[in-house]
Amino acid sequence: MGLYKAEGVVLRTRSLGEADKIVTFFTHARGKVEAVAKGARRPRSRLLGPTQQFTYGRYLFFEGKNLDTVSQGEILQSFRPLREDLDRMAYAAYAAELVDRSTEPGDRHEGLFPLLVAVLGLLAESDELPLVMRYFELRLLGELGYRPHLSGCTRCGAPRAPYFSVELGGLVCERCLPADVAATHIGDEAVHVLRYLERAEPGRLQVVRPSADALAALEAVLPRFCAARIGQPLHAMEFLLALRAGRGARAANIDSDKPIC
Repeated sequence: MGLYKAEGVVLRTRSLGEADKIVTFFTHARGKVEAVAKGARRPRSRLLGPTQQFTYGRYLFFEGKNLDTVSQGEILQSFRPLREDLDRMAYAAYAAELVDRSTEPGDRHEGLFPLLVAVLGLLAESDELPLVMRYFELRLLGELGYRPHLSGCTRCGAPRAPYFSVELGGLVCERCLPADVAATHIGDEAVHVLRYLERAEPGRLQVVRPSADALAALEAVLPRFCAARIGQPLHAMEFLLALRAGRGARAANIDSDKPIC
């Protein structure tokens, strides 16, 4: 046991006692770390800011038998918009849950930490939140070794494969559709977007401008593919869908109340 420093992102927190927190970090050096932040819920605590969800910081930890202890924290990026806007918060919570549920303590995944930091930055600034999230899902799957097969049909290799099979792990052509009748038709545009996202750098996402239909098709398959590979339900995604459904219902009610001219 001893002291160690690590850069990390706060994935989630939960209360402990009257003033402490248990904080789940994803760190660059040690992967996922769970640590007690003593007194972090007190208004004057020096750990109050550095242990807020989504914060990217530099921390000093003390190793423990079951839980480590975080004794110091320096904020590198607060990603404040993620805590001030409900939509951004919901997407960021989903990204954090994906990382939390797909990794074990000490499980590093070399490229995952910079990917997480970059995507939180995009979620804090971009107006294309669904596209950023689909990018993160796809790249996360690749980091975990679950990259879907996108170069052609998973069964026969046919280049045109406009269906996506969660069960078979990627694209499926029409001829091979009987292998998974539950495969979802996503269309050629969505396939092109997937192939672009698979190789794009975060700063190049603005180059692609998918239609609403293509984005909807990707949302219909990638979250399900993530949940299937991780083997756990993703509650933040359920909240996102409920949030959208609620807004749609309110909009429909407002339209129904308009006078007919």
